[in-house]
Amino acid sequence: MKISKQFDTKVGVHTLQLLENNQLGVLDENNIYRIYDLDEFKLLDGFKSKLSQSVLYINNMAISSDSKHLSLYIKELKEIHLFDVTNRKFTHVINAHVGGVETVEFTQDNKYLISGGMEGRIYMWSVQTGNKVDTLLHHYDSISAIASYDNSSWVATAGYDKVIKVFNRSYRQNTYKLISHQEPITTLTFLSSQRLLSTDKEGVILIWDIASSTVITRLEKFDAHISAVALDKEERFLFVASVGGHVGLYDIQKNVLLKSDYLKLLAGITQMQYHDDKKMLVFGLTNGHIPIYLLKLEEEKFATLMQEKDFQECYNLVEENPLLLYSNNYARLEKIFERSFEHAKKLLSVQKKEEAKELLKFFAVTSSKRLLIQKLFHDFALFNTFAKAVKAKKYLMAYALAEEYTLLKDTAHYQKMEDEWSKILIVVRRIINEKSSEEKIKQLFRPFMGIPGKNLIIKTLYSNRNVFSLFQKHLKAKEYVNAFKLAKSFSFIQDLDEYTLLLNIGVSLRENTQNSFNNGDYFEAVKLCETLMLFPPENAFAVELRKKANIYAETMQYYADKQFNAVYTMISKHPYLIDTQVVVDLENNFIRLYEEAENHASVGEVQKVKEITQSFMKIRAKVPAIAHLIKVAYWFQLEELAKNSSSDEKIIEGFKYYQSVFGYESVLEDVLKSIQQTRDIQIPFDTKNIRTFSGKIDLLALHVNK
Repeated sequence: MKISKQFDTKVGVHTLQLLENNQLGVLDENNIYRIYDLDEFKLLDGFKSKLSQSVLYINNMAISSDSKHLSLYIKELKEIHLFDVTNRKFTHVINAHVGGVETVEFTQDNKYLISGGMEGRIYMWSVQTGNKVDTLLHHYDSISAIASYDNSSWVATAGYDKVIKVFNRSYRQNTYKLISHQEPITTLTFLSSQRLLSTDKEGVILIWDIASSTVITRLEKFDAHISAVALDKEERFLFVASVGGHVGLYDIQKNVLLKSDYLKLLAGITQMQYHDDKKMLVFGLTNGHIPIYLLKLEEEKFATLMQEKDFQECYNLVEENPLLLYSNNYARLEKIFERSFEHAKKLLSVQKKEEAKELLKFFAVTSSKRLLIQKLFHDFALFNTFAKAVKAKKYLMAYALAEEYTLLKDTAHYQKMEDEWSKILIVVRRIINEKSSEEKIKQLFRPFMGIPGKNLIIKTLYSNRNVFSLFQKHLKAKEYVNAFKLAKSFSFIQDLDEYTLLLNIGVSLRENTQNSFNNGDYFEAVKLCETLMLFPPENAFAVELRKKANIYAETMQYYADKQFNAVYTMISKHPYLIDTQVVVDLENNFIRLYEEAENHASVGEVQKVKEITQSFMKIRAKVPAIAHLIKVAYWFQLEELAKNSSSDEKIIEGFKYYQSVFGYESVLEDVLKSIQQTRDIQIPFDTKNIRTFSGKIDLLALHVNK
């Protein structure tokens, strides 16, 4: 595949970000920022930050997706500088990580910046104020990857300790620890349905179920140090890029590697973005190039080749770019082949072999179709013999030929035999229990005697005519359990059309049940599950869906009755409820208040935090989140006390009071280190005063409600 467009920054690309209005933001290793137009492919704007050179492959620089802010890093000073792109000025300086900054990431809503340090600490900062608003659970080594989801509620972090931690800021009592990688993790990406995709330096790609902290998919290994990943909006296609310049393509709905060498670039890949609407892949390279691949052009080329009937080149394109397999044009090509193939069968059935060859010659040049075409001519070489056998009702011979030359089964002659067999079965089933019907049944079955499959049914119908009648009665009376029991005991029933009908009833009922559940009609879904459970093939599905439907129905009822504590209790037991609409509505209300209170907490206003969050204080599940804001306010007060007080004793007393309320937490050491940057002071910590989380909730609840 050829590069469609290319920009050049002259020096290595540190990071790039797709922006609104079809624009691309790029930061190079000289900390020069550029904005490119992806419609006209030209440079729109930019500026030089005059900061020192950055290091590639370390994600300590970031661009907000709304193009309004940059996070730049000065390694020598260990400082993060937030830059306001609109007003072209630096707004905040953040200096919090003693060992230096390893990774930064703007949240999806661009309200926060998350920073991960070499010492394993993770902080959240308000982009608007520059204040620290949260401290997340730390790692035991440098932070290698950060991701956020659902605006800023969900945060995932990973370190060189090979551990992934996933955290929901709105439900602070639950932290999910994901452990399976054997090498440092390089990227984290949230997927829908509470899943997470992670990659590491050895090319391992895992998909996790967050709530159960288990790996649900282990994709085929990429065998390279993965530096970046990108997904389409439908979460079907996964692009993975390596530091060596290779790009792989996966279908993560089918969990298959489509092509390990999808692209090969001439320098290391530092960043990669996929523009879904434009079907555009954009790369940032260590040599300063920004190659752009317009995948739509491949589809246009494919369509042109189809018009020219250059099918060989069409299939060559598909081998080069497997994404074309999923295009409308490829579906059209396959329909053309199917029609040609069916027409060729008709031509061969009337001895027009050369015309059939001419019809299929455009497809025979491709290896994917050549074998199928060869089989067609091989199987139809004996078509005349087969047709004569059918006409003479020598069905034993005809079926034997069709078993060996399987494409003969697609002919009208074969279908004629099958239709006759079906008509005979209908008559036999109607008269099988009549007196003196045996001779008539023998005559009806005579042309099919000795045919494998058919012979077994003939014999079993004779010997088990009462069983078949009983099966029909069960089916008519909707006694599905008894019908399946009978079919299990007498396997011949499973070869009959009536058994297929029974299975189809179950499939249809399953679809109706799933639709009721998806539409939120949980009570109806429960009722349908009761019937569906009677079908053994659908039993496991029905049992599981009934359980879920009951849980959803119960939660909806709690919400309708405004029993919000009960709603959150259900969520704690069944995390998947977080995605239901009523919970989303409830959470949005909480998050709105939480963000407002967060701004006050970041400047130490405890009382204001209490006032804003008052309506949620009686909801036990929200006490930890609210109490955390109060702790944030106290952190600020401690730091301000150190700045404004000349007395070390007052500062020590402040730390003691904090520990008396909340117990010892490692974050106190972070606060102390921040104070020690401007003041020489030692604080005694009571490290034995560590409370269990349940105990903390009670203490915090008391404190919050003071």
